[in-house]
Amino acid sequence: MPFRFTLPGLTLFIAVIVISSQSFAQHKKTNTVTWLTPITLPVLQGMGRQLGVAGAFAGVHNGVLLIAGGANFPDGMPWQGGKKLHRDDIYVLQKEKNDTFKWINAKAAHLEQQIAYGSSTTIPDGVVCIGGETEWSGISKEAFIMQWNAEEKHVLFTSLPPLPIPLTNAFAASIGKIIYVGGGETVEKVSDAFFMLNLASEHPQWQVLAPLPAAMSHSVVVTQSNGSHPCIYVMGGRTATASGISELHNTAFCFDPAINKWKSLHPISDGRESTTLSAGTGVAIGATDILLMGGDKGNLFHKIETFNASIAKATTDKERQTLQKEKLELLHNHPGFSRDIYLYHTVDDTWRKIGELPSYAQVTTTAVKWGNDILIPSGEIKPGVRAPTIMVGKILFQKR
Repeated sequence: MPFRFTLPGLTLFIAVIVISSQSFAQHKKTNTVTWLTPITLPVLQGMGRQLGVAGAFAGVHNGVLLIAGGANFPDGMPWQGGKKLHRDDIYVLQKEKNDTFKWINAKAAHLEQQIAYGSSTTIPDGVVCIGGETEWSGISKEAFIMQWNAEEKHVLFTSLPPLPIPLTNAFAASIGKIIYVGGGETVEKVSDAFFMLNLASEHPQWQVLAPLPAAMSHSVVVTQSNGSHPCIYVMGGRTATASGISELHNTAFCFDPAINKWKSLHPISDGRESTTLSAGTGVAIGATDILLMGGDKGNLFHKIETFNASIAKATTDKERQTLQKEKLELLHNHPGFSRDIYLYHTVDDTWRKIGELPSYAQVTTTAVKWGNDILIPSGEIKPGVRAPTIMVGKILFQKR
């Protein structure tokens, strides 16, 4: 239930959701997520103002959150002639001992290239960054680990073996030092490929695993226990088609690394009706729960795609201008993406809606679990519009 209170010069918006589950045999736990005041991204040198980015790499290493790359529209929306700019900036957010956060001025905090829409996952050694869309050379298959040197206040990079194929808008997850990457888009098509890289091996190389049950991009992926051992859960997504109208997915799948097989689960649902969803975010919570937050349910996305297809087929300037005007009106009045929060229980294979995000959902980004904090860095809140903030949730665990 959302509520608001005001301090001098500062308004705090806090929303609380309660998550109850039989996570352990003896104890019923009530997990409360409290959404706090968002953290504003700093304006870096050379920026006129902070717009935020979508599709950035994000993860935690050595006491800091690293947010790197991404894309935005500094010169206006694309339908107004604005050009998408891929970024190489790196933001470093440090967690203090009193559970507050502060920005760190890092030395030469830039990626080696301007890139967005890659995949990232946090492992003990750092933030693994994979693939993406570059400013000049198209879709990438490069992979590297991003690390934080606290003494030198410097971001370090270690190259990893490149992916077998270039991928963008794919998903990445990890179990220990084993990295999993799947789905996404290649130069020619949407992919159902699924790869694994074991960084604990003497000579790590990508291995091809059982393919995804469906070729799709923009899925949410979370590592969580199935009640016995960690598995990879992939939820929602979409598939671009030759018609220009994407196929939207309400699916949920589990990859069990113990048997190298995928299992179909109950589709994304509020407990009564299923829903398609793409570009949302998710984190593991408790022993066997997953929070699925925000995302695009696709109704307006399909309308925009339909306008684009109709504009391309228009036979007269008048018809084209009328359709373009209607499309612009839809974009200008876009209400934002779904704020719904769903809870999935891996053992029971059950879904339910448990609340809403406190403000605009930030999509096309990677939620990061950092201790008992959930951070959703920047992302997109409406078509083309970025959030210059990090949404912050705090998980409070209680026993009954």
